[in-house]
Amino acid sequence: MTRVARFVVLIGLCGAIGAPAEARAQRQQLAAQESQQGEGLPLREVQQLLDGYAVIQGQEFLGLTDTQFAQFLPKFKALLETRRRNDMERLRSLMELNRMTNPRGNAQASENDLRERLRMLREAESRTASEIEKARDAVDQTLDLRQQARFRVFEEQIERRKLQLLMQVRQNRGNRPAVRPQQ
Repeated sequence: MTRVARFVVLIGLCGAIGAPAEARAQRQQLAAQESQQGEGLPLREVQQLLDGYAVIQGQEFLGLTDTQFAQFLPKFKALLETRRRNDMERLRSLMELNRMTNPRGNAQASENDLRERLRMLREAESRTASEIEKARDAVDQTLDLRQQARFRVFEEQIERRKLQLLMQVRQNRGNRPAVRPQQ
C-alpha cells in the first residue's frame, strides 16, 4: 500500500491523539474556538486529519513493517478513542465544577454537591489511567522493545507538533483579510 493510499484510508479510520492532559486540553480548546467561529473544518474532521498525520508519522518514526502496521493501527485507534472519550468526560466534569463554583453565576453548589462531583472526577481520572494503560499495553504488544521506547517519545513529539499546527492555523486565520460576500 502506498503512503498516499494509506493516508487516505487512515483519515477515515483514526481517532484522537493524546499525550499530556494539558496539551490535549489546549488542543481541544483551540479546536472548539475555531469551530465556534464558524470557519474551517468541523472539530471531528480536524481531529481526523491530525490523527491521520500522526499515524503516518508514527509508522515512519517507529519503523513499522506493513505487517506490524496492520496490527498496530486498530490498537492505536483504540488508544486514541479511549483518550478522546476520557478527555471529553473529564472536560464535562471540569465544566460542571466551574459552573458550580463560579462566583458570578447564580448556582452556588452545596459542599456535599461539590464533594460528590470531586469524588466522581477522581474516580474518572483513576479509571482513565487504567483504561489508557490497557490500551497502550495492547499497542506495545505489536511493537518490539526499541519501538515501544520510541512510541513513548513519539507520543510527546506528535502532541507538540499538533499544537504547533493548530496555533499556526489559528494565527493564519487571524492574518487573513475578511472576505465580504458580493451583493
